[in-house]
Amino acid sequence: MLSYLLVSTLTLTAPVPPATPVPIIFDTDMDTDVDDVGALAVLHALMDRGEAQLLAVIHSAPAPDGPVCVQAVNAWYGRENLPVGWTDWPTVETSPVYALYRQARRHIRDTGADYVPAVAEMYRAAKGGKTPAVQDGVRLYRKTLAAADDGSVVICAVGMLTALAGLLESGPDDISPLSGRDLVARKVKRLVTMATSGFPEGHQTFNWHCDLPSAAKVLNGWPVALAVMPHGESILTGGRLVREGDPENPCVRAYDIYVKTPAKARSSWDLLTALYAVRGAAPFFRDKTGYRLALDGRTGTIQWREAPASPHIFVEQTAKDEAIAEALEALLLHVPASRQ
Repeated sequence: MLSYLLVSTLTLTAPVPPATPVPIIFDTDMDTDVDDVGALAVLHALMDRGEAQLLAVIHSAPAPDGPVCVQAVNAWYGRENLPVGWTDWPTVETSPVYALYRQARRHIRDTGADYVPAVAEMYRAAKGGKTPAVQDGVRLYRKTLAAADDGSVVICAVGMLTALAGLLESGPDDISPLSGRDLVARKVKRLVTMATSGFPEGHQTFNWHCDLPSAAKVLNGWPVALAVMPHGESILTGGRLVREGDPENPCVRAYDIYVKTPAKARSSWDLLTALYAVRGAAPFFRDKTGYRLALDGRTGTIQWREAPASPHIFVEQTAKDEAIAEALEALLLHVPASRQ
C-alpha cells in the first residue's frame, strides 16, 4: 500500500509530459516582486521536462535592468539566446496612469528589496560587462506569433498588459500582413493572466491596475480564450531554493535579496500562473466556465457576467496549499542538465 501511495503522489505532482510541448510566450513585469523570477524558473524546469517550449520572454515593466535580469535566468538554464523583448514607457514618471507602479517602485527601493539591478550586475560581471541585445516587445510578439502554428501558442502574462495592448493595436508590417488582433486570433490558443480578482465581482489590486487602460483594452477585447489565475498568496515558496540551491543561481540571489523574512519564502501568484499555463487545471485547479470577464478601465472594478458560450475561465484552486507548494519547490530546485 505504501508503494502504491508513493506512485500515486508522484503521478499527481509530476504528470507524464505531453507528446508535444506547449508553446509559451512569457510576459513578465520582473521588477516589483520576485515571484516573476520563480515563474520563469518554473517554465524552464517544465521545458527541461519536455512539457513546455518557451518561445520568447517579453518584459513589460519600466525597469532598464529588467530584461537583463530575465537574460540572467535564461542563461542559468542554458538558454542565453532565448529572445527577450522590452516595453517602452515614456510617461511612467509623470502619467497618473502609472501612480501605483511608481508607489511600488519607491517601496522596493526603500526596503532594500531591489533585486533586479543586483542580479543584472551579477550577470554583466560574468559576461565581461556585455549583455545580449533585446528587441522591441511588440515586434517580438509579432515575430514569434507569425512563426508559430495556428492556434498553438499560450501567452502567460503575470504583470501589466502593456505589451499585449500594443500587440492588439499593431498593424500589418514587414513581419506579417496581419494586424496584431488577427495574429492573436489565428495563432494564440489561450491567454493566461494573473490577477487577484474576486468572483463574481471585485477590484483588481495591482497587476492590471498598474496600467488599467491597457488591461481594459486586452481583457475586454481579447479575441480568443483567456483564463484568470487569482491564487497564490497563501502558497509560500522559495525558501528551499535559497537554503538548498546553488548560490550562483540568479534565482537564489533574487529571492535572498527580495524576501526579508528568515524563511525566505514568498507568495506564489506568478508561479501558479506559469504552472497552469503549461499543465492546465489538473490536478490542482478547476476551470470555472460560463462567465465573461469585464474590467472597468477607469476604476479597476471586475465583473464576471453569465455567458454560457464565453471562452473566459476563472481558475479555482482545489488542492491544498501544501501540495501545490511542494510541487512548485521541486520545480524551483530543478538543476539544468548542463549543470548536473
